Amino acid sequence: MRKIPTLLALGLAAALALPASGAEQVDPALVAAAEKTLATMPADFYQVEPAAAQQLIENAKPFILDVRETPELANGKIAGSTHIPIRDLPKMIAKLPENKAAPILTYCKVGFRGGMATTILRMWGYTNVRTIKNGLDAWEKAGLPVEKKA
Repeated sequence: MRKIPTLLALGLAAALALPASGAEQVDPALVAAAEKTLATMPADFYQVEPAAAQQLIENAKPFILDVRETPELANGKIAGSTHIPIRDLPKMIAKLPENKAAPILTYCKVGFRGGMATTILRMWGYTNVRTIKNGLDAWEKAGLPVEKKA
């Protein structure tokens, strides 16, 4: 039972809506975005099991977004994925699909950053974003292929 990615995504959305101190006013646009994001989350919190993610890759051909840090790439990656570390998403938004309805599949090592990236992309207006539940670790544990550098 790994509910941490879900809690992390909720925490991120809540943090965007809360002021740093009681004296500051909350930006109403941030509150509205957080409320909309939280109110529309499905029961699975946009997570997809590794086997279902593999089927999604084969059938829907999503944009696969690897949000791990650069040194983590030495451990391999999902074939066809685009690497954008999560902290670089805002400055590399041009690398994301132009079509906000395009299927996007995010992942990291264990699911934390993948869940955060999914929440951020949805707040930016992307409507078809999912994350691999428990990340690349679960993908490998399921026996799915990982592309290693030669």
